[in-house]
Amino acid sequence: MRRVSVDTEGTSYPILVEAGSLSLMGEVLRERMGRKRAVIITDDTVNELYGAELGSSLRDKGVSFDKLVVEPGESSKSLKTAGRLYGELAELNLHRDSVVMAFGGGVVGDLAGFVGSTFLRGLPVIQIPTTLLAQVDSSVGGKTAVNLSRGKNLVGTFHQPEIVVIDPGVLDTLGPADVRSGLGEVLKYGLIRDEDFFFETADNVELFESVDHPEELESTISRCCRIKAEIVGRDELDKGIRRILNFGHTIGHGIEAGSGYGELKHGEAVIWGMIGEMWISFDRDYLSAKTFSHLLGVLTHLSLPPIPDDLAARELLEYIKRDKKVRNGEINSVLLTEPGNEVEVEEVSEAELKEAWDFLKGLEVNRG
Repeated sequence: MRRVSVDTEGTSYPILVEAGSLSLMGEVLRERMGRKRAVIITDDTVNELYGAELGSSLRDKGVSFDKLVVEPGESSKSLKTAGRLYGELAELNLHRDSVVMAFGGGVVGDLAGFVGSTFLRGLPVIQIPTTLLAQVDSSVGGKTAVNLSRGKNLVGTFHQPEIVVIDPGVLDTLGPADVRSGLGEVLKYGLIRDEDFFFETADNVELFESVDHPEELESTISRCCRIKAEIVGRDELDKGIRRILNFGHTIGHGIEAGSGYGELKHGEAVIWGMIGEMWISFDRDYLSAKTFSHLLGVLTHLSLPPIPDDLAARELLEYIKRDKKVRNGEINSVLLTEPGNEVEVEEVSEAELKEAWDFLKGLEVNRG
């Protein structure tokens, strides 16, 4: 079992990465954490695939649990769904020594984390991510949130989990879009922190096309978690260096919101966003023409779904302006110098974003 530690000013917790670890959750709760009561928050898809396995593990160790199930998809990451969950939790007569288990992808992890962080003024949360994107990114670091109609992740908290348990074995049921979405975040970590890791991942992209041997992804997942753990440990509340984790997200969140949350997966929108923010970096001479061309070639060969034809630059900018990365009325973006080097978080103009958008709309990409 691979173990990564997240050490912040206020807390410390482990990330455990091992294929087959889902069957050990009863042991984790009862023997490692001393918890006897849990509430599982999951979605219909994950519950149907893996709910019985998780439940069996908990029962075998004498852990009492209830299960709350939401619909899959970004639409569940809302105040309406959170309100429904609050009501159901209240009916369970929980105490503060109960634990919330966020069992699903990024939507469930963010939603359950948010509900757990606010119910009874904060219950302990365990993250059990079931998508590649959640395993390498959203389950780590303590950010929780729900969306509003005006933008993504506009209501949320910082609430670090007590433990993150990652079982790559559950990834073999993911479809190509979900795998590609996670791959976008994996490549992001390489671009902002580890050039060798980026090109190693790009050279072995077939590992992500069909997850037939999930144990082969343990190293990749652990590497992403170590990078994020190091950054979160230095800046838990996202006031400084943690902002570099938003590479690709200024434009990516705009595309995701403008597409209606669902036409593109989060990581797919982030890949488009990374390309756009690389273009701004190149236009400012932060990236050489040779490096830009090389990186562009890697990212445009990932069978990306197209940007919606009806999404105009004006609409994209409106969504971007509502995002949390706007500071003092100025739009901020993460700009790349060279892959793996320190990146820059700088103000970008609407004119630059419109030019980047024109570049993206005219780009030829591999459609698989």
